[in-house]
Amino acid sequence: MAAKQARELRAAARILEPGSLALVTSLYRAHHNVMTASWLLPLGFDPPRIGVAIHPSRLTHEFISRSEAFALNFPTLDLLNAVHRCGIVSGRDGDKFLAAGLTPADAAEVEAPLVAECVAHIECGLVERLTLADHDLFVGEVLAVSAVDELFTDRWVLEADNPLIHHIAGDQYAGLGKRYTARLGDEEEE
Repeated sequence: MAAKQARELRAAARILEPGSLALVTSLYRAHHNVMTASWLLPLGFDPPRIGVAIHPSRLTHEFISRSEAFALNFPTLDLLNAVHRCGIVSGRDGDKFLAAGLTPADAAEVEAPLVAECVAHIECGLVERLTLADHDLFVGEVLAVSAVDELFTDRWVLEADNPLIHHIAGDQYAGLGKRYTARLGDEEEE
């Protein structure tokens, strides 16, 4: 076995990755928002609870704190550039659904919209918000779940052609056993 090298403490989060990422949607006073998040975790089966870590400076943090609801939307590789845009552009600067070319859709149980183009959704009511380090952990009780049959039965169908996106770092993502670099339409080729 190769020798292991000490790493910066911040590398701990990256060792846990790449995990499947989600687009977190929220709504407050008729304004919707969508944010890319990869710091997600299951917290219990009974009742079913999910956690998502969000920095207090994010608009999504404000919207979930005020509305007490959110949805997690699971995109595929065909949405890679939209996912990246939702992770680097602020909803304070305009409609991120529009900027990313995504379609808001009605949810079954929460006011927050779903992302129509995503293959699975988890709708949550906020149970608790815990301040931990420089992020807050939003604990949501699962109120509704939906998914495309071809990719999810009672678990993800993890075959070679499963197109879920996993975040590595910055503009680097993984899926289908390959590494991808996200590109925004306004970037110039070097």
